[in-house]
Amino acid sequence: MSSARPVGIDAGPHTADDGVFGPDSVTWRVMAHPATGLGAGAAAMIQMLYPPVMYVVDQASSVRENPARRAQRTSDYATTITYGDTATAEKAGETLRRIHARCTAIDPDTGAQIVADEPHLLVWVHNALTWALLRTYALFGVEMTQAECDQFVFEQQAGARLVGCAPGSVATSQAELEAYMVSMEPRLAFSAPCVWFKELMSEKPEKGGIAAAATKALMIQAMVAIMSDHHRALYGYPWGPLRERMVLGATRAALSKMIEKLPADKAIGQLREYVDTHAFGARRTRTVEPLEAPVN
Repeated sequence: MSSARPVGIDAGPHTADDGVFGPDSVTWRVMAHPATGLGAGAAAMIQMLYPPVMYVVDQASSVRENPARRAQRTSDYATTITYGDTATAEKAGETLRRIHARCTAIDPDTGAQIVADEPHLLVWVHNALTWALLRTYALFGVEMTQAECDQFVFEQQAGARLVGCAPGSVATSQAELEAYMVSMEPRLAFSAPCVWFKELMSEKPEKGGIAAAATKALMIQAMVAIMSDHHRALYGYPWGPLRERMVLGATRAALSKMIEKLPADKAIGQLREYVDTHAFGARRTRTVEPLEAPVN
Protein backbone atom coordinates (compact mmCIF):
# COMPACT_ATOMS: atom_id res chain seq x y z
CA MET A 1 0.00 0.00 0.00
CA SER A 2 1.75 3.11 -1.22
CA SER A 3 0.69 6.67 -1.86
CA ALA A 4 1.36 8.23 -5.24
CA ARG A 5 3.78 11.12 -5.19
CA PRO A 6 1.79 14.31 -5.90
CA VAL A 7 2.52 15.72 -9.33
CA GLY A 8 4.27 19.04 -9.79
CA ILE A 9 5.37 19.86 -6.25
CA ASP A 10 8.69 18.05 -5.98
CA ALA A 11 10.85 21.17 -6.16
CA GLY A 12 9.37 23.43 -3.49
CA PRO A 13 11.52 25.04 -0.82
CA HIS A 14 10.53 22.46 1.81
CA THR A 15 9.52 19.44 -0.31
CA ALA A 16 12.70 18.91 -2.32
CA ASP A 17 12.65 15.16 -1.55
CA ASP A 18 10.20 12.64 -0.08
CA GLY A 19 11.26 13.21 3.52
CA VAL A 20 11.58 10.73 6.36
CA PHE A 21 8.48 8.71 5.44
CA GLY A 22 7.76 9.01 1.70
CA PRO A 23 5.00 7.80 -0.65
CA ASP A 24 5.67 4.10 0.01
CA SER A 25 4.91 4.50 3.72
CA VAL A 26 1.70 3.71 5.56
CA THR A 27 2.15 7.06 7.27
CA TRP A 28 1.76 9.14 4.10
CA ARG A 29 -1.57 7.51 3.28
CA VAL A 30 -3.27 7.42 6.66
CA MET A 31 -2.12 10.79 7.98
CA ALA A 32 -3.90 12.46 5.05
CA HIS A 33 -7.24 11.06 6.26
CA PRO A 34 -9.49 13.78 7.77
CA ALA A 35 -9.98 11.69 10.93
CA THR A 36 -6.34 12.36 11.86
CA GLY A 37 -7.31 15.67 13.45
CA LEU A 38 -9.72 13.86 15.74
CA GLY A 39 -6.98 11.42 16.69
CA ALA A 40 -4.60 14.25 17.48
CA GLY A 41 -7.20 15.93 19.68
CA ALA A 42 -7.95 12.70 21.53
CA ALA A 43 -4.22 12.10 21.95
CA ALA A 44 -3.80 15.52 23.56
CA MET A 45 -6.51 14.75 26.10
CA ILE A 46 -5.03 11.34 26.85
CA GLN A 47 -1.51 12.79 27.17
CA MET A 48 -2.72 15.30 29.77
CA LEU A 49 -3.83 12.45 32.04
CA TYR A 50 -0.18 11.83 32.90
CA PRO A 51 0.25 14.51 35.60
CA PRO A 52 3.87 15.56 34.82
CA VAL A 53 2.87 16.32 31.22
CA MET A 54 -0.18 18.28 32.36
CA TYR A 55 1.95 20.29 34.80
CA VAL A 56 4.38 21.29 32.05
CA VAL A 57 1.54 22.33 29.75
CA ASP A 58 -0.14 24.24 32.59
CA GLN A 59 2.95 26.07 33.80
CA ALA A 60 5.21 26.43 30.75
CA SER A 61 3.08 26.66 27.62
CA SER A 62 0.72 29.08 25.89
CA VAL A 63 -2.13 26.60 25.57
CA ARG A 64 -4.39 28.36 28.07
CA GLU A 65 -3.70 31.87 26.75
CA ASN A 66 -3.75 31.13 23.02
CA PRO A 67 -5.07 27.62 22.36
CA ALA A 68 -5.76 28.17 18.66
CA ARG A 69 -2.22 29.29 17.90
CA ARG A 70 -0.71 26.46 19.93
CA ALA A 71 -2.92 23.90 18.19
CA GLN A 72 -1.95 25.30 14.80
CA ARG A 73 1.76 25.16 15.59
CA THR A 74 1.39 21.55 16.72
CA SER A 75 -0.44 20.76 13.49
CA ASP A 76 2.25 22.55 11.47
CA TYR A 77 4.91 20.45 13.16
CA ALA A 78 3.16 17.16 12.43
CA THR A 79 2.49 18.13 8.83
CA THR A 80 6.09 19.28 8.36
CA ILE A 81 7.77 16.11 9.62
CA THR A 82 5.28 13.90 7.74
CA TYR A 83 5.20 15.57 4.32
CA GLY A 84 8.21 17.88 4.27
CA ASP A 85 11.59 16.96 2.86
CA THR A 86 14.32 15.41 5.00
CA ALA A 87 16.19 18.64 5.79
CA THR A 88 12.96 20.41 6.72
CA ALA A 89 11.83 17.56 8.99
CA GLU A 90 15.23 17.55 10.71
CA LYS A 91 15.01 21.33 11.18
CA ALA A 92 11.52 21.05 12.65
CA GLY A 93 12.70 18.41 15.12
CA GLU A 94 15.69 20.53 16.12
CA THR A 95 13.43 23.53 16.71
CA LEU A 96 10.98 21.53 18.82
CA ARG A 97 13.77 20.01 20.91
CA ARG A 98 15.09 23.52 21.70
CA ILE A 99 11.61 24.60 22.78
CA HIS A 100 11.16 21.55 25.02
CA ALA A 101 14.56 22.07 26.65
CA ARG A 102 13.37 25.47 27.93
CA CYS A 103 10.02 24.26 29.29
CA THR A 104 10.05 23.43 32.98
CA ALA A 105 7.44 23.01 35.69
CA ILE A 106 7.19 22.18 39.39
CA ASP A 107 5.33 19.14 40.67
CA PRO A 108 2.85 20.67 43.16
CA ASP A 109 2.93 17.55 45.34
CA THR A 110 6.70 16.95 45.61
CA GLY A 111 8.25 20.28 44.61
CA ALA A 112 10.45 18.46 42.10
CA GLN A 113 11.34 20.15 38.84
CA ILE A 114 9.92 18.66 35.65
CA VAL A 115 11.58 19.27 32.29
CA ALA A 116 9.55 18.76 29.12
CA ASP A 117 12.25 16.71 27.44
CA GLU A 118 12.60 14.14 30.23
CA PRO A 119 12.82 10.76 28.43
CA HIS A 120 9.78 9.12 30.04
CA LEU A 121 7.62 12.15 29.19
CA LEU A 122 8.70 12.11 25.56
CA VAL A 123 7.98 8.37 25.32
CA TRP A 124 4.53 8.78 26.88
CA VAL A 125 3.57 11.63 24.54
CA HIS A 126 4.82 9.74 21.49
CA ASN A 127 3.21 6.39 22.33
CA ALA A 128 -0.09 7.99 23.36
CA LEU A 129 -0.28 9.84 20.04
CA THR A 130 0.52 6.73 17.99
CA TRP A 131 -2.01 4.69 19.99
CA ALA A 132 -4.74 7.31 19.55
CA LEU A 133 -4.14 7.54 15.81
CA LEU A 134 -4.43 3.77 15.38
CA ARG A 135 -7.65 3.78 17.41
CA THR A 136 -8.93 6.62 15.24
CA TYR A 137 -8.24 4.84 11.97
CA ALA A 138 -9.86 1.62 13.24
CA LEU A 139 -13.00 3.44 14.36
CA PHE A 140 -13.46 5.75 11.41
CA GLY A 141 -12.96 3.58 8.39
CA VAL A 142 -9.30 3.69 7.41
CA GLU A 143 -8.63 0.22 5.99
CA MET A 144 -5.45 -1.19 7.52
CA THR A 145 -4.31 -4.78 7.85
CA GLN A 146 -2.53 -5.95 11.00
CA ALA A 147 0.74 -5.79 9.09
CA GLU A 148 0.00 -2.18 8.11
CA CYS A 149 -0.86 -1.27 11.72
CA ASP A 150 2.46 -2.71 12.85
CA GLN A 151 4.26 -0.94 10.02
CA PHE A 152 2.67 2.38 11.01
CA VAL A 153 3.89 1.97 14.60
CA PHE A 154 7.33 0.99 13.32
CA GLU A 155 7.48 4.03 11.02
CA GLN A 156 6.65 6.39 13.88
CA GLN A 157 10.12 5.77 15.30
CA ALA A 158 11.25 8.43 12.84
CA GLY A 159 9.00 10.96 14.56
CA ALA A 160 10.15 9.75 17.98
CA ARG A 161 13.77 10.36 17.01
CA LEU A 162 13.00 13.87 15.79
CA VAL A 163 11.35 14.83 19.07
CA GLY A 164 14.27 13.44 21.09
CA CYS A 165 13.27 9.91 22.15
CA ALA A 166 16.21 7.55 22.64
CA PRO A 167 16.59 4.70 20.13
CA GLY A 168 14.61 1.64 21.18
CA SER A 169 12.56 3.52 23.79
CA VAL A 170 9.21 3.62 21.96
CA ALA A 171 6.85 0.88 20.82
CA THR A 172 7.68 -0.78 17.49
CA SER A 173 4.50 -2.84 17.01
CA GLN A 174 0.83 -2.52 17.86
CA ALA A 175 1.11 -5.24 20.51
CA GLU A 176 3.98 -3.40 22.23
CA LEU A 177 1.97 -0.18 22.04
CA GLU A 178 -1.12 -1.73 23.62
CA ALA A 179 0.96 -3.27 26.41
CA TYR A 180 2.64 0.06 27.12
CA MET A 181 -0.65 1.96 27.32
CA VAL A 182 -2.10 -0.59 29.76
CA SER A 183 1.07 -0.43 31.89
CA MET A 184 0.67 3.36 32.19
CA GLU A 185 -2.90 3.27 33.48
CA PRO A 186 -1.97 3.18 37.21
CA ARG A 187 0.10 6.35 36.69
CA LEU A 188 -2.70 8.36 35.07
CA ALA A 189 -4.91 10.79 36.97
CA PHE A 190 -7.33 13.66 36.48
CA SER A 191 -5.03 16.27 38.08
CA ALA A 192 -6.23 19.74 39.04
CA PRO A 193 -5.06 21.44 35.79
CA CYS A 194 -6.99 18.85 33.78
CA VAL A 195 -10.14 20.70 34.81
CA TRP A 196 -9.35 23.76 32.71
CA PHE A 197 -7.93 21.64 29.89
CA LYS A 198 -11.17 19.61 29.67
CA GLU A 199 -13.19 22.83 29.70
CA LEU A 200 -10.93 24.35 27.03
CA MET A 201 -11.36 21.37 24.72
CA SER A 202 -15.14 21.51 25.18
CA GLU A 203 -15.61 25.26 24.67
CA LYS A 204 -18.21 26.29 22.11
CA PRO A 205 -16.80 28.13 19.08
CA GLU A 206 -17.20 31.89 19.15
CA LYS A 207 -18.36 32.03 15.53
CA GLY A 208 -20.57 29.90 13.32
CA GLY A 209 -23.69 29.71 15.43
CA ILE A 210 -25.63 26.51 16.03
CA ALA A 211 -24.01 24.59 13.17
CA ALA A 212 -20.48 25.25 14.44
CA ALA A 213 -21.48 24.37 17.99
CA ALA A 214 -23.03 21.09 16.84
CA THR A 215 -19.92 20.21 14.83
CA LYS A 216 -17.68 20.95 17.81
CA ALA A 217 -19.87 18.84 20.10
CA LEU A 218 -19.65 15.92 17.67
CA MET A 219 -15.86 16.31 17.44
CA ILE A 220 -15.52 16.13 21.21
CA GLN A 221 -17.70 13.04 21.38
CA ALA A 222 -15.64 11.45 18.59
CA MET A 223 -12.49 12.12 20.62
CA VAL A 224 -14.12 10.52 23.64
CA ALA A 225 -14.95 7.49 21.48
CA ILE A 226 -11.24 7.15 20.66
CA MET A 227 -10.30 6.98 24.35
CA SER A 228 -10.18 3.76 26.35
CA ASP A 229 -12.72 3.05 29.09
CA HIS A 230 -10.05 3.99 31.63
CA HIS A 231 -9.40 7.38 30.01
CA ARG A 232 -13.11 8.15 29.78
CA ALA A 233 -13.64 7.24 33.43
CA LEU A 234 -10.85 9.57 34.56
CA TYR A 235 -12.37 12.48 32.62
CA GLY A 236 -15.86 11.59 33.84
CA TYR A 237 -17.38 11.17 30.39
CA PRO A 238 -20.56 9.05 30.37
CA TRP A 239 -20.47 6.35 27.73
CA GLY A 240 -22.42 3.33 26.55
CA PRO A 241 -23.22 1.23 23.47
CA LEU A 242 -26.05 3.48 22.24
CA ARG A 243 -24.00 6.67 22.55
CA GLU A 244 -21.07 4.99 20.83
CA ARG A 245 -23.19 3.85 17.87
CA MET A 246 -24.67 7.32 17.43
CA VAL A 247 -21.31 9.10 17.65
CA LEU A 248 -19.51 6.69 15.33
CA GLY A 249 -22.33 6.78 12.78
CA ALA A 250 -22.54 10.57 12.67
CA THR A 251 -18.77 11.02 12.58
CA ARG A 252 -18.26 8.46 9.81
CA ALA A 253 -20.93 10.15 7.72
CA ALA A 254 -19.29 13.55 8.14
CA LEU A 255 -15.83 12.17 7.30
CA SER A 256 -17.16 10.42 4.18
CA LYS A 257 -18.38 13.73 2.82
CA MET A 258 -14.96 15.26 3.46
CA ILE A 259 -13.20 12.41 1.66
CA GLU A 260 -15.49 12.78 -1.35
CA LYS A 261 -14.43 16.41 -1.66
CA LEU A 262 -10.76 15.75 -0.98
CA PRO A 263 -9.53 12.18 -1.62
CA ALA A 264 -6.21 11.04 -0.18
CA ASP A 265 -4.04 11.69 -3.22
CA LYS A 266 -5.23 15.27 -3.51
CA ALA A 267 -4.98 15.75 0.26
CA ILE A 268 -1.34 14.65 0.22
CA GLY A 269 -0.61 17.14 -2.55
CA GLN A 270 -2.21 19.97 -0.61
CA LEU A 271 -0.36 19.03 2.56
CA ARG A 272 2.94 19.01 0.68
CA GLU A 273 2.15 22.43 -0.75
CA TYR A 274 1.22 23.66 2.73
CA VAL A 275 4.62 22.63 4.07
CA ASP A 276 6.31 24.68 1.35
CA THR A 277 4.78 27.85 2.82
CA HIS A 278 4.23 26.93 6.49
CA ALA A 279 7.10 24.61 7.44
CA PHE A 280 7.55 24.44 11.22
CA GLY A 281 10.93 25.83 12.20
CA ALA A 282 11.55 27.61 8.88
CA ARG A 283 12.69 31.23 8.95
CA ARG A 284 9.77 33.36 7.82
CA THR A 285 7.45 36.12 8.93
CA ARG A 286 3.81 35.20 8.77
CA THR A 287 0.60 35.06 10.73
CA VAL A 288 -0.81 31.70 11.68
CA GLU A 289 -3.66 30.77 9.37
CA PRO A 290 -5.91 27.71 9.70
CA LEU A 291 -5.11 24.73 7.52
CA GLU A 292 -7.57 24.29 4.69
CA ALA A 293 -6.29 20.80 4.04
CA PRO A 294 -6.89 17.99 6.57
CA VAL A 295 -5.41 18.87 9.95
CA ASN A 296 -2.62 16.55 11.11
